[in-house]
Amino acid sequence: AVVSTQSTGDRAFILVDGDYVGVAGRTKKKDTFTLEVDVKKNLLILVENMGYIGYSLAMADYNAQFKGIEGVAVGGVELVGWKHWSANIRNPNITHDLENSVEKSSPIGSSLSPTGKPLLQEGPQIFTATLILEKTADTFLNFTECWSKGFVSVNGELLGRYWPDAGPQFSLFLPGVWLKDGVNTITVIELQSFTPEAVTTTGGGDCLYITDTPYIDGPVNPDA
Repeated sequence: AVVSTQSTGDRAFILVDGDYVGVAGRTKKKDTFTLEVDVKKNLLILVENMGYIGYSLAMADYNAQFKGIEGVAVGGVELVGWKHWSANIRNPNITHDLENSVEKSSPIGSSLSPTGKPLLQEGPQIFTATLILEKTADTFLNFTECWSKGFVSVNGELLGRYWPDAGPQFSLFLPGVWLKDGVNTITVIELQSFTPEAVTTTGGGDCLYITDTPYIDGPVNPDA
C-alpha cells in the first residue's frame, strides 16, 4: 500500500513494527513511500525539526515553515487517533523510548537510506565515546562517511548537527571551554545509518576523530 503525507516538516523517519523502512520529507521533496501494511502493523513516524528556512521565497511561506506532519494516509484513507509525544535529543533514554513504543517483529529486510546506505534496523541509535585529556584546547570534531545524519553532544551539552551524507561540512567546532581535564563524554545520536566499513583513511581509519584542521569543503550530495 502507498503511505503518504500531506505535509512533512521537515524530515520523517518511518518505522513499521519497530523496523526502519524509509525516509521522506521536505528536503527529499518526497512525501509518499510504499510499504506493506495491514491491520496488524504498528506505524511509527519520527519527525525531525531541522530549523526554520533562512533563504529563498520559502522564508515568507507559512506552509513551508510548518513543523510536524499532516495528513498521513494509507491507500488514500487518512489515519486518525495517533499517539503523539516529543523526543528530547538531550535525553539519554531517547532510543529506549522509541524501542518501547512499538511491538517488535521479525526484520523486514534491507531498507536503504536516500544515499544507499543500509538503515539502522531498529531506528535511531545512540553511540557514546570517552575522551581522556591532559589539557584542553579548541578543536574540531570530524565525522567521516561512517555516519549519515544526526546530533552530537559533549559532556551533556548539545554541540550541533552533522550530516556527512549531504556534505560539504564534515566538522563541528568544539570549544575548549566545553572540555575538561580527564574524562569527557561524547554522545552521538545517529538517525539513519552507521557503516564503519565506509571509513576512509582521512581520519586514520577512525569514524570520529578530533583535529585542528576542519573539513568543511567535502563532496555535496543533493539526494541526501
